[in-house]
Amino acid sequence: MASPVNPSGLRRLRHRLEWLLLAGLVRWLQQGDLRQAYQRAHRLTPLLRRLLRSEWAWANSNLQWVYGAGLDPSARRRLAAMAVENMIRSHLDGLRPDPYQIEGQGEADSGIQSGLQLGRGLIICGVHLGSWEIGLKWAASLGHPVHVIYRHANNPLSEQLFMAARAHYGVHWIRRDEPLKIVRALQKKEILVLMTDINQRRDGLAAPFLGIPALCPAGPARFALRWQVPLLPIVCLRAAGVGHFRLLTAPLLVPQADETDIALTTRINQSFEPWIEAHAEQYNWLHARWRSRPDGTLWRADTPPEQLAQARCAPPLTPAARLLQLLHS
Repeated sequence: MASPVNPSGLRRLRHRLEWLLLAGLVRWLQQGDLRQAYQRAHRLTPLLRRLLRSEWAWANSNLQWVYGAGLDPSARRRLAAMAVENMIRSHLDGLRPDPYQIEGQGEADSGIQSGLQLGRGLIICGVHLGSWEIGLKWAASLGHPVHVIYRHANNPLSEQLFMAARAHYGVHWIRRDEPLKIVRALQKKEILVLMTDINQRRDGLAAPFLGIPALCPAGPARFALRWQVPLLPIVCLRAAGVGHFRLLTAPLLVPQADETDIALTTRINQSFEPWIEAHAEQYNWLHARWRSRPDGTLWRADTPPEQLAQARCAPPLTPAARLLQLLHS
């Protein structure tokens, strides 16, 4: 009789194989200068489209849900491919120590100083737009203690690889399942960095995002209201030229005394929406952002469009003229 398969042994083997593939890929992408690395990322995009089949399906569905008939299937596929390439580039920006130039630092620094002057600490809110890794590096360069909440990898070997590559950032990394560390950072009135565009299957707050109700992370609004900490939405976009970036900073969001967590979450989302609309090719459409529904159900990438249309709280977005020109160039 054959011996039963050990699930934990298979999992360790799968983690080991995944780590070997990832480590080799990282070494390949780290060779040469940044321009050459970006060219490799471009060549890698078609392969990743096949490997990340679930994410690719979600990207095309997300774009159909957000833009409706405004983008035809060909345009959606092209925009999804741009999202894949931008995701690779953002991780590259984190893995490599290349020099970079950032515009808009003065306005962003002013927003941070204005928030800290209130004496309650500061929550910097971000979304997966542009190069979020360069944004984190910039925040760490300001001379203030910065704590970044992140979602750890399921593979512990991959987790070690990612965190070793990020060790030079100069920030304090806090796993999202370490609430005591988050509370300590808030109590010390330091800077906390949170991503706000992640699908939250459990304990999420239902708020509109790009015209569709989404279950949003509760942390940013609830932390801000509990400790009366101001929030500052910031993104780091790619600018013209390799290694050139541009910071965009929204007005400081100060929690109101009678404000609900859903109302504050809605204000956070509204701060980012114009930037995503204007630079859709730099947004991470691969994430299943609207999968979890406020009624407890789960959407699939192949959920019928008619059902999706009924859930909208605003008309589909109209693609920006710049985006259409980019997609058809």
